[in-house]
Amino acid sequence: MTPGLWKKLFIVATVLLVISLIVCGSLWHQLNDITTQLNAIKPGMDSLKAERDRILSSYAELRRQINLRTGIRQDAQSFITPDDPEISVRVQEITGGYSAEELWRDYGSLFRWVMMNIEYSQDSPTPLLPESVYGTLEWRGDFWRMPAETIRDGTGDCEDISLLLASMLLNYNQRRFPIWLVGVKSAGSQPRAHVAVAIPSANNQLTIFDIASHYYTPFLTIGGIGSQDVPLAVDHWLNHLEKEMPDTQIYVVFSENFYQEFSGSEEFIDWASRRFD
Repeated sequence: MTPGLWKKLFIVATVLLVISLIVCGSLWHQLNDITTQLNAIKPGMDSLKAERDRILSSYAELRRQINLRTGIRQDAQSFITPDDPEISVRVQEITGGYSAEELWRDYGSLFRWVMMNIEYSQDSPTPLLPESVYGTLEWRGDFWRMPAETIRDGTGDCEDISLLLASMLLNYNQRRFPIWLVGVKSAGSQPRAHVAVAIPSANNQLTIFDIASHYYTPFLTIGGIGSQDVPLAVDHWLNHLEKEMPDTQIYVVFSENFYQEFSGSEEFIDWASRRFD
């Protein structure tokens, strides 16, 4: 290669190197400018992210509070509140406090107080919020009141009335004896759901208090509030409901301590009978 060609190549290489240094320097300055700008807006971005997280957290809590009012599955247990001060005051006023000798008389007094003082009313629809803020809103036909709210409102539907009575009974007996909430569904052309109170007792006996349908398990011979064998108590109650709720089956029972679903009344009867074994 001739000296002249080497010289030309050197000049070209030098020019390219200078251009590269100029371009790299410019890019470096631009990168520094971008980094400076990002650092400047980072606190704002962090603040927006924190605000987004707070909004999502607030939505999740709002969703929990609203959806709780539909009483879906285990949420139903949250509405049994025997320790509520308003429940305690009312139970004390009605019964004077627990008495083993007056247990069933006082149970009857609580049953009658709720029947006489709480007016039955239909619920308005309740929204069911989606898990995501971008989800679809659903509507349910029930709005569940806390027992103290039912007392203050003086009104409620079957689950509100039953939850109030169950809470009062548990408060009265100081949780010495179990109190259940029993749910039924009809299979007619217009399916309906309904809730009542059930009191299990010794020797596989059951008493059902259903204030909304003006029913209680009777003594078969002398009348008044009584207990019957589980199959008979269930059959007697469902026959009472037949006119308004044809083809009715028990589908759930719950208390403070458990929540159990069933495929029908026979499964419930078998389950209830085994609870006494």
